[in-house]
Amino acid sequence: MNHCLIQAVITSAPQMRYTKENQIPIAEMIINFKGLRSEDPTRELKILGWGNIAQEMIDELKEGQNIVIEGRLRMNSVTRKDGTKEKQPELTASKIHKIAPVEVIQIDQKENKGSSDKKENTKNSSWDSSPLVPEVDEIPF
Repeated sequence: MNHCLIQAVITSAPQMRYTKENQIPIAEMIINFKGLRSEDPTRELKILGWGNIAQEMIDELKEGQNIVIEGRLRMNSVTRKDGTKEKQPELTASKIHKIAPVEVIQIDQKENKGSSDKKENTKNSSWDSSPLVPEVDEIPF
């Protein structure tokens, strides 16, 4: 099964077009994502959305926004002007998740600090580092 999950930044705002026969909406945009290692360059990828996803892309996404995209990755063969063939990756989106910038999260946390429930939850929450299996067992072997 082909399923891809990418965290990226939108470099070009989504643009809408339609199919000839059924007039199904299709949205296209270009994203930019980091390589796996720090020395790897950033890469661009074309994203396609069909139907409701296309409408969601047009309505809610803009250039510079951080997102996580789920979908199917495929390689297209494109013939250049000089006659050589080139492979270009393309992702057909099935879900798009928006990521809030760190500043927005910090502002929301400051606004919610006034509630006593939030304070109690953060004070009482701690990581239980005790072993899952007791160190001394009663099995005689």
